[in-house]
Amino acid sequence: MQYPVGILFLLHLCLSGFSQKDIKVYIFMSEECVICQSYTPYLNELYDHYSSKGIDIIGVFPNFSSKKKKIEAFKKKYQIEYALHTDYFRSLTEQFQVKITPEVIVFDESQASVLYRGRIDNTYFSVGKRRRVTTTSELKDALDAIIQNKEILITSTQPIGCIISNKKF
Repeated sequence: MQYPVGILFLLHLCLSGFSQKDIKVYIFMSEECVICQSYTPYLNELYDHYSSKGIDIIGVFPNFSSKKKKIEAFKKKYQIEYALHTDYFRSLTEQFQVKITPEVIVFDESQASVLYRGRIDNTYFSVGKRRRVTTTSELKDALDAIIQNKEILITSTQPIGCIISNKKF
């Protein structure tokens, strides 16, 4: 028996669990945070690799001190291609209970669920303290698992970085 292409496509979507197009990676950042600055080349690489696979990467600036001009200068200086947004009203920051920059949230919009939250990798083990060699890349591992329709083995890690200011305005 032959099935129409549309039915096969819907069956594929149901069996695969979620579409990568439903996946958003929110990277909470601060242009003043040295750790955020140091991660931008790696985040650019991740964007180049995963955006073509339908995963959306978005930089989020939760500090009210991060004005649009400063964010644009940061974007230009680090040649960031992914979208950067402010979160002055803290809607995303509070929704995900983010306290540190950089912290990443991998969010499945279709299921309204957080698939991974925490650090980008283990380069930093304390504020201002770097490892000589990065040995784990939890964000990349989570994104690879999503693309391969596999279980994400590590779903949460402790981010290391700069504290998000409590000042709203």
